[in-house]
Amino acid sequence: RGYMSFFGDILKYHLLDKTPSSTRTGTARMSCCEPTKPLPKRQRQEIRIVDVSEDLDRCQKLTDYFPVRRSKRQPLSKIKDLEYEQLKDKILSKSTDGLEIRVIEDKGRGVFSTRHFARKEFIVEYSGTLISYDEAKRREAEYIQEPEKYGCYMYYFVFKNKKYCVDGTAEDGSYGRLLNHSKNGNVESKLININNRPVLILVAKVDIEPETELSYDYGERSKEIIDSHPWLNQ
Repeated sequence: RGYMSFFGDILKYHLLDKTPSSTRTGTARMSCCEPTKPLPKRQRQEIRIVDVSEDLDRCQKLTDYFPVRRSKRQPLSKIKDLEYEQLKDKILSKSTDGLEIRVIEDKGRGVFSTRHFARKEFIVEYSGTLISYDEAKRREAEYIQEPEKYGCYMYYFVFKNKKYCVDGTAEDGSYGRLLNHSKNGNVESKLININNRPVLILVAKVDIEPETELSYDYGERSKEIIDSHPWLNQ
């Protein structure tokens, strides 16, 4: 018989047989409706959350082998502020650290170093009376009449587009006014602003060794003044 007839007989036999499967006997049968054994269930994938905090604690860090280098450098602005405050303290305290007044033969008084001064280091303030340009010229005309009595202690400068002068003629015990003139001096003047007030200071032009006379160029180029003080040509 054909294939269709064969499978038809099997299906007919299965439908007519009402005997519970648990009590049937005889040869094995094949059913088109259920498998011979159940299919295995698909295993579900599980996501496991593992606590690795203890493992991480045991891990070595790169910095355990190469310690972090923390820079000790300070911002330039902070360094400038610190230097300014230190300079301000020296000026306001009238510091004369490392200086000594001595008498020089055929020259008079002068100021000498007693320690090393580095280039650009503060030496002393050029102190005196701060006056206007007009008042300075009036005093200068008076002083020039008796140059041996008054000497030459007038220092002119410009601050905020206005002319001023520090008159250091009066004997006030300050050191800055006693530094002698030299066109090849080892000191130079510098103008700074302290509390919105102009202040003249003298700083090292070069490295200065102990036991060295300190001098700077007064910058006086007036023929009349030079004629009254010939040593300004030196």
